Amino acid sequence: MPPMMPPTLPGLGRRTAGLQLDPRTKVLVVLVVSWILLSPSGTETSIGAGMRWFLIALPCILFMASGLVVAGLRYVVSYAIMAGVPQLVWRFAQSGNWDHGVPGILLAWLGGLSLILPGTTCCWYTLRTTSASEFIAAMQRMRCPDALTIPAAIIFRFFPTIGEEYRDIKTAMRMRGISGLRNPVAMLEYRFVPLLVSVVSIGNELSMSAVTRALGSGRRRTTICTIGFRAADGVLIGLLSACLVIMIMGRTSVA
Repeated sequence: MPPMMPPTLPGLGRRTAGLQLDPRTKVLVVLVVSWILLSPSGTETSIGAGMRWFLIALPCILFMASGLVVAGLRYVVSYAIMAGVPQLVWRFAQSGNWDHGVPGILLAWLGGLSLILPGTTCCWYTLRTTSASEFIAAMQRMRCPDALTIPAAIIFRFFPTIGEEYRDIKTAMRMRGISGLRNPVAMLEYRFVPLLVSVVSIGNELSMSAVTRALGSGRRRTTICTIGFRAADGVLIGLLSACLVIMIMGRTSVA
């Protein structure tokens, strides 16, 4: 008899056919990638530069290993545009005032987004591949308080549900012939007003769901989700630990 898979509610993260990581490992990936790539020092050496490129490529690797090929390709294209366009413009621009005017500011802002993109993409990967039940079970394993567990559980269900609601509204408006290019005012009225109403309704429903599941009861809750560290978790945690060591050693040598 095949093992029972934990149920996944509509709009939440779902299990993929490829790589399976523990939710705690995914949270560690988000923290390490965001911290190191946004850190101003500790990666000046050639080893540090290689580490940064590994962390930049890590979201694509995770998506590909999980069978989410399209999402991985979208990340590659987005990062190439955000990081490559400013470099190409500054290198081949004929004028020397690009780095002082408004175009230079916009390009610098675009390049800054390339530093944030890997961390936010890892966060999206966590939301995409982890159900709320799995995440709650992982936080209970870490002995996290309810003040942290309950908001995290609501966030895990809120944003994917809002995304589905917006896609439904967009499809309905397209069927009615309302396009943002033809009539932007109507687009704001017929898309975002229903979305705001849905946000209030979804928030109330998620709050009632949390109360029904006794998230704030103070007692230990049982779960049918099977979580735990596997070989892939060990390899990834080892690589992230090595990246942290390289960064700390780089800061020590600079100091």
